[in-house]
Amino acid sequence: MIETLYNKFAFPDAAYLGKRVFKTLFHEHAALTAADKSALTDDVDTIVWQYTLKPGTFPVVPFVDDQREYLEVAVIQVGLKTQKRTARINEVIHRAIPYPVVIVFVFGSQFAMGVAHKRFHQSQKNQIVAEDIGLTEWIDLSSPSPVQAAFLESLKLLTLPSSHFLSVYTGLVDRIVALECARLSNVFRVENAADQREARRQRLIACHDLELQLADRRAAAKRESQVNRLVALNLEIKRMEGDLQRIAQGLA
Repeated sequence: MIETLYNKFAFPDAAYLGKRVFKTLFHEHAALTAADKSALTDDVDTIVWQYTLKPGTFPVVPFVDDQREYLEVAVIQVGLKTQKRTARINEVIHRAIPYPVVIVFVFGSQFAMGVAHKRFHQSQKNQIVAEDIGLTEWIDLSSPSPVQAAFLESLKLLTLPSSHFLSVYTGLVDRIVALECARLSNVFRVENAADQREARRQRLIACHDLELQLADRRAAAKRESQVNRLVALNLEIKRMEGDLQRIAQGLA
């Protein structure tokens, strides 16, 4: 079933690797907490380095400046036993691998995709920092929603920006942001202009903040026993729901 996703990307044959990656490599070479080790050991079934996009396998040039080095893009497939700690595993792998990686998490017929930009540490150039770590919702390849289907169709490599490997990776990140925006607006649309992408990202951050606050207020309302305080909480919830709907409309 996961081949359906890779077919959407239309990876060149030369990019295929299919190399097994052993979990012990992360235990031995990454700074993991006990909880990180538990997540990898208990939740992960297999890790496979599926594809590598580099000048010899994909006609795009590397990108290097004083902040970033994007010489290639790796695609790693992670088969899961459970979906419970996917976000944590996504962070662990991105922080452990010092170059741009697309992680494809697989659970049955479902997949989720994790991305994170990489940059040099400000004071230690031999260290890499993962930032803007993102993870899509779970998508069932056997029955994607219309928005998810539009996202899948947008992944074709030859339609991504191709000035260099940073632009390719950024194009994938933009599509994941667009999918998250569509969760709130029901419209999948990739923003092209850089200033518009940033404005949209800021609106999405505001939506996420409101969603967290709403979850907190709703939980408080369930626990509240005083009528006057419950009324005040419900009014606040209604106001915040209106704010969320208004900001979400700007994501379309």
